[in-house]
Amino acid sequence: MAFLQIDYKSEALMRGVNIKVILPSDGMAGKWEPPYKTLYLLPGYSATATELITYLGLRGQSELKGIAIVLPDGENLFYQDLPDRMTFYSTYVGKELVEVTRKMLPLSTKREDTFIGGISMGGYGALYNGFKYRDTFSKVVAFSPASDAYMLLAEEDAPGFSRKQFEGIFGSKEAYYGSECDMCTQWTRKDVDNRPELFLCCGKDDRLVYDAVEKLENALQKENITHEYRSGHGDHEFFYWEQMMDPAFSFLAGIEEGTKDKLLIPEQGE
Repeated sequence: MAFLQIDYKSEALMRGVNIKVILPSDGMAGKWEPPYKTLYLLPGYSATATELITYLGLRGQSELKGIAIVLPDGENLFYQDLPDRMTFYSTYVGKELVEVTRKMLPLSTKREDTFIGGISMGGYGALYNGFKYRDTFSKVVAFSPASDAYMLLAEEDAPGFSRKQFEGIFGSKEAYYGSECDMCTQWTRKDVDNRPELFLCCGKDDRLVYDAVEKLENALQKENITHEYRSGHGDHEFFYWEQMMDPAFSFLAGIEEGTKDKLLIPEQGE
């Protein structure tokens, strides 16, 4: 496993950015030859790439499944383009980041090898941008996604959120539903030929987003949209997301879960 940190000037954000990259190069789970399959993994609200790497077994999953992982830092803007703020986070994660990392690193340029995922707000960003840039991403993994942003506001203002903040990102609540920002509307559309494959998971004890994820799950089932859904016990917590690592990365790798879940020190000469 190789770990890299890259600083460069983003055109979409018009500022310097830092991204972290994990490459499966150690041979502890077999020899992975570049160009690598790649997951672009988006952090959640108030989280950073460092936080995800610290708390989750991403390095192990990269090595086990032969998948490079690119982690940008996010901001609390749900990975949207916001022209009034001259901030284009959707363009950054869905287009620029893919182009830049493919130029710098031995990553596959094939759609079937390119994935996007995220946790919580990052899960919303993965759902939104995975569908928007479906010519680029063939698979989406959404861990406990904030799949209905306005459902985070159970009251006029909830801890850490405000209606004014959300209206600045999405417009009014009335404008949100039925728009391209509404994941139930987007992911149940029938007029798309290249719909990404979807892995969706959320713990039943998740006090923050479970109702929203169930709403999306029910909409997908109603319209017979093929996807993989996992629930089980768990809150909005790293312990639950760690349990979902092998199922999610197995889904991305196209293998049966549990078949590559042990890292072994290679014998000399291998």
